[in-house]
Amino acid sequence: MGNNRSNFKNLLTRRPLIFTAIPLRDNKTGDPVHDDKIMRNLDNRKEELGSALRSFSRLNAVSVPELVEENHEGKPRYNSIYTRALASGTADILHVDAIVNKVVAHIEDYEKFVDWIKETHSLGIRNMIFVGGNTRHHRYPGPSVSEANVIARRLWTQFHQEEVTIGNISLPERKEEAKRMLFKTLSGTEFFTTQLLFDSNQVINLITDYHKQCTTAGVKPATILFSFGPIRSIADLNLLDFLAVELPDKAKDYILEGNDLAESSKRSVFNSLKVYGEVMTAIEQREIKVPIGINVEQLTKSNFSSSVAMLENFEKVVDLSGPEVEEYVKKFTSS
Repeated sequence: MGNNRSNFKNLLTRRPLIFTAIPLRDNKTGDPVHDDKIMRNLDNRKEELGSALRSFSRLNAVSVPELVEENHEGKPRYNSIYTRALASGTADILHVDAIVNKVVAHIEDYEKFVDWIKETHSLGIRNMIFVGGNTRHHRYPGPSVSEANVIARRLWTQFHQEEVTIGNISLPERKEEAKRMLFKTLSGTEFFTTQLLFDSNQVINLITDYHKQCTTAGVKPATILFSFGPIRSIADLNLLDFLAVELPDKAKDYILEGNDLAESSKRSVFNSLKVYGEVMTAIEQREIKVPIGINVEQLTKSNFSSSVAMLENFEKVVDLSGPEVEEYVKKFTSS
């Protein structure tokens, strides 16, 4: 690990700012030439991220997701490789914490979970986000997200001295999501990253309900990281559709108006800042005592620079109050 590395767990109540980078989308084939190329691509990607993110003093962690498709029977097809090596290597360059996603629904047995925990720790990673299967209609071999929370904390305590930080995913549009989040909080999750947000209404309702659920249960709420990512084209829309992300027609029409990539990128940043300002204002007005933070996501290779531009703007507003964010948004539109 690098020296003076930030500790993500200790920052959860201080509006953490994280960046989620796309993983390498490839597979090992056993062919030495191909597999050596993957390793070179891994090194290049770490350097690319390190170079682009090095100037962000407010950045607290780098996250890399695991990409898994499922066939009609729910069998997995892994579309990413070396996610943990990319996260830990980039984090070392930046002296921040690494976060990795793991789709736990496809972990076939306890021993494989043990191996994954040990390997993750060996890479210096102590922050993880557990993700479930794509649908409730399949019977998966692995644990539920709440079960994975409990198992991972037990395994980590068994094998390691330092603490582990466990996160889960939140879907604001999902029915009874606040109750799901409460149960996951009780099972050990300390933070949630939301699905990408393009509108404030659903997430305001969610955080309000979650606050009430935690208050009633006498439970300390987990931190909610609001996720934002730029979109510039129809190709980005297709990816959002694949990820089952809801994009309201009003936001879609506004962002993609004119089919100009540069302008769409700018309008996407503006829309995200606007949503964040609205959410922050509602949180303050309703006196909601749920810690929050920001997750800026890179969706595709082509919008990497747009993602960095979005991160630059969120670094400026992440610590501001709702009215202060809204004032920043007004200046952003005139710039």
